[in-house]
Amino acid sequence: MYVAFFRAENGSGGNMYMQRSDDGGKTFSAPVRVNDKEGDVILSAQWSAPALAVGQNGEVYAVWYHNENPDPEKYPWGITSLRFTRSLDGGKTFEPARDPSPDDPVGERSYPYMAVSKDNHVYISYLNLDYSKEDDVSGTPTVLRVVSSADGGKTFGKSKIADKSACQCCATVATMGPDNELYISSRSTFQGTAEKITNETRTDYMGHHNDMAIIRDITVEHSTDSGMAQSFSEPSKVGNDSWFMNGCPDAGPGMAFDSKGRMHVAWFTGSETASQGQGFYYTHSDDKGATFSKPVPIHLLSEKWIPPTTQYLAVDKNDNAWITFVNSEGLKKSPTYDEDHSYVGDGSVTLAVVDRDGNILHNGAFAKGDITKHYPYTTGADGKIVISWIEGDDVKLAVIDTAA
Repeated sequence: MYVAFFRAENGSGGNMYMQRSDDGGKTFSAPVRVNDKEGDVILSAQWSAPALAVGQNGEVYAVWYHNENPDPEKYPWGITSLRFTRSLDGGKTFEPARDPSPDDPVGERSYPYMAVSKDNHVYISYLNLDYSKEDDVSGTPTVLRVVSSADGGKTFGKSKIADKSACQCCATVATMGPDNELYISSRSTFQGTAEKITNETRTDYMGHHNDMAIIRDITVEHSTDSGMAQSFSEPSKVGNDSWFMNGCPDAGPGMAFDSKGRMHVAWFTGSETASQGQGFYYTHSDDKGATFSKPVPIHLLSEKWIPPTTQYLAVDKNDNAWITFVNSEGLKKSPTYDEDHSYVGDGSVTLAVVDRDGNILHNGAFAKGDITKHYPYTTGADGKIVISWIEGDDVKLAVIDTAA
């Protein structure tokens, strides 16, 4: 088991560290610095958790952000690129970090996720905001890209666009399908749906910076070339929520396949016209994302607006879907929100377990406290489900034996 985290150090910089456990999370090794240049991880630019994956031969892969700002007037948010590294000795040492996609348009590359195939093909999905283009009705033109390595991360090819109209800051997720194709999910923007916002149609999720809204819904697409990830299917809508927004809600999906090839997806929508209103939903697909079952509500909102949240999903050996997210009902914007987008109050990590037929086996608060960050991570292997989250300044971890 590997755990990675960012830590602020003396001065303005920070570092990324990794620890390993060989006894199911009971004990961990001493932290090993992942980034080769001391203090070069800018914590304020790490908008999501680092992406981690383990290769077929025990290789450990990691991706995070690098941010620089050579021209603040031209690039008010700086230029963000990806950093990739790997360890070939079980996380004891790491290779010098490098940019896996240096030829992408200058702008922002963010929200990475990794998948590794059985033949050790490494994939990184991520969003790419292109600062050279004029804003469109969605904001900064954004695509979902995939860059891949056919040699276990030693070299990478050119990145390819999987979704040509993606939402700017809704996290991506990638996984291998039963057909050895790469499947990716994120939130798409539908350019042809633009509507002018009126006082009657403006919702609590819409800011006042833009009076045009477009549909931003969760979609799934997949490679169509035997896993080479050079060509992709058209995005397929998951929930058909028709969530009209004039900005990105920062709420990505969770997705995984079970042992029988069923795709499980969980997501959040603020659409009041969703099947049962605003909230967190689950669905599945038996035809590789072409169609989906009727959405199952996991948690419907008791408020018109909550801070954004991303869902994570893992499947256990019994093909049950384990879904986690931060239930941020009750959280409020902090006095410094305009500077750091932080919240105050007590939140909770919700855990829902859904069987492969869509029946909810468990649904409720898993952890409560100073939980205001919206990235609880869930993964599973070897009969265990691992859930991690941020509580205050600490990273918490729980290991659940699904056979118990």
